[in-house]
Amino acid sequence: MEKRIPLSAAFAAAFLLSGCVAEKQECQKPIPEEPQVTIPAQTAPEAAATEQEKPGTPDSIRALSMAEKFSVRKVYGDHMVLQRRCPIRICGTAPAGKMVLVGVGPNSVLATAGENGVWEAVLPAMEAGGPYMVSVTGAPGSEPVVFKDVLIGDVWLATGQSNMEMPVYSKGRFWSTKNGKEEAAQANYPEIRLYNATSKKYVSPGVVQSEVVGPGWKRCTPETAAPFSAVAFYFGRQLQKDIDVPIGLISASWGGTAIQPWISYDAYARAGRTREQLTIDRIFKNSAELQAKYEAAAAKAKKAFTDWEKRFYSTYQKETAAAADWKNPDYDDSSWQRLTDLQNSFPDGVDGVGWYRKSVDLPANWAGKTLKLSLGDIDDCDETYFNGVKVGATGTDVDNYWSVDRNYTVPGNLVKAGRNVIAVRVSDMFSEGGLQDEPSARFLQSGDQKIGLGGEWRFRFEFAADLKRLGVRPDPLAHMTTDERHPSFPATLYNSMLAPWTVYPICGVLWYQGESNAGDPKDYIELQKLLISDMRTRWNNPKLPFLFVQLSGFEKHSPDKRLPDDFWVGRAPGDPTWAAFREAQAATLSVPYTGMAVCIDAGDHSDIHPANKQVVGYRLAKEAERIHYGKNIISAGPWFRSMKIEGNKAILSFDNVGGGLVASGNREGKLNCFAIAGKDGKFVWADAVIDGDKVVVSSPSVKEPAAVRYGWVSYAGNLNFYNKDGFPACPFRTDKPDYITK
Repeated sequence: MEKRIPLSAAFAAAFLLSGCVAEKQECQKPIPEEPQVTIPAQTAPEAAATEQEKPGTPDSIRALSMAEKFSVRKVYGDHMVLQRRCPIRICGTAPAGKMVLVGVGPNSVLATAGENGVWEAVLPAMEAGGPYMVSVTGAPGSEPVVFKDVLIGDVWLATGQSNMEMPVYSKGRFWSTKNGKEEAAQANYPEIRLYNATSKKYVSPGVVQSEVVGPGWKRCTPETAAPFSAVAFYFGRQLQKDIDVPIGLISASWGGTAIQPWISYDAYARAGRTREQLTIDRIFKNSAELQAKYEAAAAKAKKAFTDWEKRFYSTYQKETAAAADWKNPDYDDSSWQRLTDLQNSFPDGVDGVGWYRKSVDLPANWAGKTLKLSLGDIDDCDETYFNGVKVGATGTDVDNYWSVDRNYTVPGNLVKAGRNVIAVRVSDMFSEGGLQDEPSARFLQSGDQKIGLGGEWRFRFEFAADLKRLGVRPDPLAHMTTDERHPSFPATLYNSMLAPWTVYPICGVLWYQGESNAGDPKDYIELQKLLISDMRTRWNNPKLPFLFVQLSGFEKHSPDKRLPDDFWVGRAPGDPTWAAFREAQAATLSVPYTGMAVCIDAGDHSDIHPANKQVVGYRLAKEAERIHYGKNIISAGPWFRSMKIEGNKAILSFDNVGGGLVASGNREGKLNCFAIAGKDGKFVWADAVIDGDKVVVSSPSVKEPAAVRYGWVSYAGNLNFYNKDGFPACPFRTDKPDYITK
C-alpha cells in the first residue's frame, strides 16, 4: 500500500536541506467552506492507495527508502495553476515501495509508490495566491523536480470540437476570431495560465492513458494566447477580471468530433449503452460471443431501418402515382420552381421525394452515341432518367449512399440531336437533401467533349413526408461507428486527452460541441447527460460545474462563397434540424450545476465557425459566476415558462426576465422570428409584442392558436428578443415532443 506521511515544516526543511530544495512561504489564510472543489477520485488502474501515517522523527525520515529515480506526471509544470480550496494532488511514478517528498508552499508530504509504481501526494488546500514553488525530491543526491512560478487559483477545462478549438488568432483565412490579431497582441495577463493540449492531439483506442501530450503550462502572452482556444481565453479573461483570482485554462479539443469519443468506456457500461460497448469490445475483446452479439445488433438495426424505409414510400403511393409522368421529356414543367443553386435545395426540416428536371441541347454528332452522365453526389437516394428511361439509381443498399458520386451511362439509342431531358427523382430521408455538388460536377460527356449541366434546373416535390406519422428514422448504422483510429471512435479521446487530467483538480468544465451530432437530438440528450455524469465521477465531484454552448445560427458552410445577408427574408417557418438540436441541448439544463450560453444571435450564416467568440466567452463566464461563484446575477436571457390562450392570442410567460423584456432595435416592443399555428400544425410568422413581462403572439390567419415557436430557424438575421440585461432569449417551441417533456 502507498503511504503518505505528512511532515511538519521543520522536519521537511531538515530533509530538504540534506540535498534538496526548500523555499520560505507565507502561512496560508483560513479557507472558507464555500465554494468547495473535491479532489479527483482514483479512476484508473494505475492509481495508488492512500493511507495516511502520523509524522515520524527526523531519524526515521532519514532512514526511509527514498527513490533514487522517480518522475512526475506531465500535467504539472512551471507556471501552472493549482486549484484553490481543495486538497492539492501531485502524482508520479517511482519503484514500488520507494518514497518521494513533495512540497507546495509551506506544506510537505511523503508519498510511497504502490506495487504498480505510482505515488500520490495530497497536500492541504490553499487559498488563491502565489507565486509558489513545488518541489519533488527523492534520495539525497538524486535530481529533484522543481516547478517554479506556480499560482493557486481556479482551473477550468475547455473541450469539444472545432468551435472550442478555434484559436484567438491565426493566419488561416476563416480560422480567427473577431479582431483576433488585435486581441492576441494585447493578451498580456500574468495571472492567466494556459495549457494547450489541443496542439498535440492523438487518439488512444482501448487504452486509458496516464500521461498527457502537450507543450506544458505557459503564461498568457500574445504568443501563447493567439493559438489557444478563443472561447476558453475570452471566458478566462472575463472571469479573472470579475473574480480576481489566478485562472488556469486547459484546452483539449478536436475539430469535427462527435460527443461519443469524449465519454469513457466505463460510463457506457454503467449506462447500458450497448451500441458503444459492442463497438469497442468487438475491436479489443474479439470473441465468437461478441461477434454474434454484434451481428445480431446489425441485423436488428438493418430491419428497423428497412421497415421504416418501406413506410416512407408506401405511405405516399397516391402522390407517387400522380408523378409518374414527370420523367417524360414532353411533360410540361414550366410551372415548377426554378433553381440555380441545388445544394440543400430541400427546404429546412422537410424530408420526402422531389424531382429535378433539366433540358439540354446536344449537337448532331452526339446523336446515337453512348454518353457519361455525371451528377456529383446526391443526398440521399436517386433514380435518374434520360428522355424518360431510367439510366441509373443509387439506394440505401449502397455504402455511404448520401455522398456517392453519381456516374451513369446513357445508352446511345436514347441520345438524339437537339433537346434532351434529364429527370432526377431524389429521396431525402434525413437532414439536408438535393443535388449537393458544385455545378462543375454535373455534365454529359462524349469522348473528350463535355457539356455542362449547371445553370437553371426545375424542381417540384412529389411529397413531403410527415415524420410524426412515419416515426423518427432509425439509424441504419446503430450497431457500429467508425474505425478505431478515427477521433470519433467511442471513448478514444477520453482515453488520450481527458483521462490524464483526472488526477488534476479542476474548478469546472467548458463544453462546445454538437455540430457532429446535430442529426440525432433525442440521443444527444442522453449522451450529454452521460458525459456530465462521467466527468463528475472521474473528478469525484458531483457538483462539478458543466457549462456549454448552444449551437449558433448557421445555414451553409461556404465561407469563401457567402450567401446573401438577406437570403432568409421571405422564408416560411420550417422545422430545421439544428432547431431541434438546440432544444435538446437546452434540455440538459435539468441536470444540476449546469449552465448554457445561448448564442443563436452570434452565428454566421455561411461559416460554421462564427468569429464572434468574445460574446460566447462572456456569456459562459457569467453563467460560471452565477452557478459556481454564487453571484446573484442574471446570466442568461428570457426562458419560456408557460403559454395561456386568450381568444386568438397566445400569452407567453418567461423566466430570466431580469430588468425586463426588450425588443432590441424596436421601440414599439415588436418582436421578430415568432411563429404561431392552430390545431392543424401549420405555422405562419406571427405578430409578437411585449406586454410587461409577457409576450403576446397572434396572427390574423390563426383564429385558435395551439402552438408558438421562437427562433425555430437554422439562421435568421432578425432575432431581437432579449432581456434588458443584454442576454438573448433561448429559442423554444411550446409543442415540445415527448422526449423533451419526459
